[in-house]
This record gives sequence, structure tokens and C-alpha cells, in this order.
Amino acid sequence: MKTVKVKQKKTEKRDVAGIIIGILFFMMLAAVIYYVADMLVIAREVNMQNISGDWHQTKEVGENRTEHWVFTPDGLASYYVINNKTKTREDEKNYTYTLEPPEEGKTHPIIRVVPTGVRKSEQEAGTMDIRVSRVTKAEMTVEFIYNRFNTKTTRLTKDLF
Repeated sequence: MKTVKVKQKKTEKRDVAGIIIGILFFMMLAAVIYYVADMLVIAREVNMQNISGDWHQTKEVGENRTEHWVFTPDGLASYYVINNKTKTREDEKNYTYTLEPPEEGKTHPIIRVVPTGVRKSEQEAGTMDIRVSRVTKAEMTVEFIYNRFNTKTTRLTKDLF
């Protein structure tokens, strides 16, 4: 007697709907990853358009005040503090700003902010430099240079939604 091997035909149908849903899922996942990378990871050139917007310092847990910087593309800036308990603005100041190329030996450009609406002597005393080391669409790493010996490095963020 001879043994005959018989191959069975595949009678299962392909799950076309599952394949389409899987492809759509991976497309959505790729879009979300690109969106997050575009907002937080991909660095931009430091120019007036890329720094325009309402930037605020990331507040720490239990902090009562949040500092805000608002830059416009036409060279105007304003500073204010929001009291997180009462949601009121405090300490509002208006500035004009210029974007200056990096100093010799430095790699990062400087935003020079000059107060407006004050006397000349107060204007010179209130002038401050902000060295920008990195800008994305939602985050800016800066160093506030108040004077030669007083600086503060921080991260400013912009609301995504």
C-alpha cells in the first residue's frame, strides 16, 4: 500500500477590514509621532517669526506666579506675571526688542529688550539681554542676562492647544 500525502487548500479568507484598520492605525501613529517631534524636538532658526507668541516659564508645583513673555513679529514684546490663585495679571511691562547675531566666540543669538514708555535713564537701566540657545514650536531655552553678574537660565514654553 502506498501512502498519498494530500495538501489541504487554504480556505480561510483574508481579513481585508483588519488589514485596512491596521494600516490606518499605523498611519495615525506615524502622524502623532511626527506632530510631537515637530513641536518639541525639531529645532528652528532663531528669527522673529519663530519666537513670536506667548511664552511662559514652566511653573513648579505649588508656585503661585507664572512669568509670561509675549513677542510679536514686528519687534514688540511685553512681560507680565499671572497670579495662579486669582488668575490676575500683575507687573506688566512693554518692550521693543531686536534680534542680534551671536557675539564673537558665542554660538547663540541675543534678543535685546528695551523698555518703552519710560525715561532715558530708566530705559538704560531696564535694558536686558536674552540669549536663546534653542527654539522649537513649543519650547525655547533661554538665558536671561540682567547684568554682567546676574543671569538666569530657564525654559520657556508655549501652550500647544
